[in-house]
Amino acid sequence: MAEDPTPVADAPDAAMAIITKVRQVRASGQIIKQLEQAILRGRLTVGDRLPSERELQGLLEVSRNTLREGLRVLEQKGLVEIRKGRRGGIFIKEITSGPMAESLGLFVQSQRVTLEDISEFRGDLEGLLARRAAARAGAPELEELRGLLRAAGALAQAGPSRWDAFMAADREIHLALARIGGNPLHHFFLETVHDNLHHGHIEAYLPRDGAMIRSTLEELEAIVAAVAAGDGDAAEALVRDHVRRATGIMLAKGPR
Repeated sequence: MAEDPTPVADAPDAAMAIITKVRQVRASGQIIKQLEQAILRGRLTVGDRLPSERELQGLLEVSRNTLREGLRVLEQKGLVEIRKGRRGGIFIKEITSGPMAESLGLFVQSQRVTLEDISEFRGDLEGLLARRAAARAGAPELEELRGLLRAAGALAQAGPSRWDAFMAADREIHLALARIGGNPLHHFFLETVHDNLHHGHIEAYLPRDGAMIRSTLEELEAIVAAVAAGDGDAAEALVRDHVRRATGIMLAKGPR
């Protein structure tokens, strides 16, 4: 990890204000906790640049190795990004589901979670979210869903050559329903399942043909219509059927 040559004056005042020296006992852990809390409480925001390594050493009164150990953990957690070069430095990074999703993916593999298990989880969670979306969607949310549906329809018209883009549009509709449901944890776990657990199954086992695209679009249209009508029972049943049908097709090709 190279020294940051950019002048310390570029560091934001907020970063300078929250950093204080730490005790030498388990100092790297204190560095992690101090910066982590500043990020999570919004005192440091995405894109903020921390002082250089040399200045951080002085502010924290720790060794170079201790500082680097703490920064390495923060980088692994996805809280900071360490850039090299003339315009490099230590920057606050946007918090995403990536690190936790990777851990969840490893857990799923180690526990031999099956496609049926993933499908059941999706059906339960997405059924609930569709029901809540039907109860909570207002005009802006419905317009968003219809816009996503129009985009999916345009991709469907292009046929199998746009299969990947169409499946990405399908994902966005599912995630939009999760956002409308209103609980960020539901959205997070659904995003994790779609991006890190289920995506490989879809790529490997769903047929890349026009029939699959058309039937998926029809199901999405029915789901959005039920949400727009405020019919929670229908929205939940349609989502469960949508997940169940896709799972059946994938299982017919052999994944377990």
